[in-house]
Amino acid sequence: MIRFASMAAALVAILAPLAAEAALDPLSQPQTVAGVAATEAAWVAALKAHDGATLQRLLASDFVDTTWQGVRRDKAAALAAAAPTAAPTGGVGDQALSELAVGLYGNAAVVHGLNTVRGPDGAVRAHIRFTDVFVYRQGGWRAVSAQETLEQAPAK
Repeated sequence: MIRFASMAAALVAILAPLAAEAALDPLSQPQTVAGVAATEAAWVAALKAHDGATLQRLLASDFVDTTWQGVRRDKAAALAAAAPTAAPTGGVGDQALSELAVGLYGNAAVVHGLNTVRGPDGAVRAHIRFTDVFVYRQGGWRAVSAQETLEQAPAK
């Protein structure tokens, strides 16, 4: 009995930090609208920080993106485009999401929104409408598809 108790205590000591880390992991979100929204926010934060490790986990192996320029890219190409060396110098200062609408469909979710892209000087460079599709896999939401469309200014 003492041996079992010491093994149990050892397991708790090993697993407790892992459980705490999982609770803080933005990619281990519940199957709720709030969980999807938190994952979307984690995606933007990872892009801003050029956090390849988070992006690697967030994008499903079968991820496909159609960029605002009409270019289709898979996960590997999306990761390469997000690398610090791929970022344009002096181009993007900040990105802010708004108008988020999350649809939850069991193990799938669709997010529609607007990404406002600002330059380093704070001026708005673009408004990009997006649709992201997530599937609940491996204890969290994983992006399987993304589509961006550049919002054009109204004709004068």
